[in-house]
Amino acid sequence: MKAPKVLFNYRQEKDIENIIIGLETVSRGRQPDKEITEIIKHCGPRPSKIDIQEYLKHRWEGKEKILNFITSQLQEYWNTIEEDYFYHLTDRMQLMSFYNINNLTGFLSTRYGCGYKIDAEWFAVSVHHSTLRNALIAMHEIMHIFFHKQWWQFCADKGVPAKNIWDIKEAVTVLLNLWFKDVLVDIDLGYNEHTELRHLIKEWFLENRNFEKTLLKTCDYMKLHPEKSPNWSS
Repeated sequence: MKAPKVLFNYRQEKDIENIIIGLETVSRGRQPDKEITEIIKHCGPRPSKIDIQEYLKHRWEGKEKILNFITSQLQEYWNTIEEDYFYHLTDRMQLMSFYNINNLTGFLSTRYGCGYKIDAEWFAVSVHHSTLRNALIAMHEIMHIFFHKQWWQFCADKGVPAKNIWDIKEAVTVLLNLWFKDVLVDIDLGYNEHTELRHLIKEWFLENRNFEKTLLKTCDYMKLHPEKSPNWSS
């Protein structure tokens, strides 16, 4: 299988999309990060795309070199780990294919939090994080994308509601700390609500070294503990 190529870039329209993802979670009860707080302060709780565009124009006016520097530095580092990342992700996540994804784009965002779009084949990284932290975020978001492609329906077929498949998708990223400990400096911590589940997933995987078997145990757990979920999750 030919692995996708990951390219990092900044596009204002993608920054806006990622900010809207963040605003939507805030509307469901999640605490806003510092940048989202500023956006709400300047534009209101439900800003239009034009409002956010104006905010970003002032935020980055005369600072374009900063955006270019962050993306070029991240790209340089990612290129050194990309081949090994996809090789090990394929093996350990038991991917059957890359589902016709040839390219993935990591768009730099002004927001601290980082979302993704499956069909559009992009994810966000943050201007507020270091190169090494953003590399971990890229690994995390790419893992999400392929979880959707291969394992989401698997969990649904086991009787897990969509809201709790979301929890599983978030919690299994704890395995990145095992799979890529040689290139990670930061730790993939996840959400507080998933702390117990993430600990169990790590234990289960170390017992069987098999992603599918670990996922089966995780599905059984979530069916018994559907409350282990942030109240703002989709």
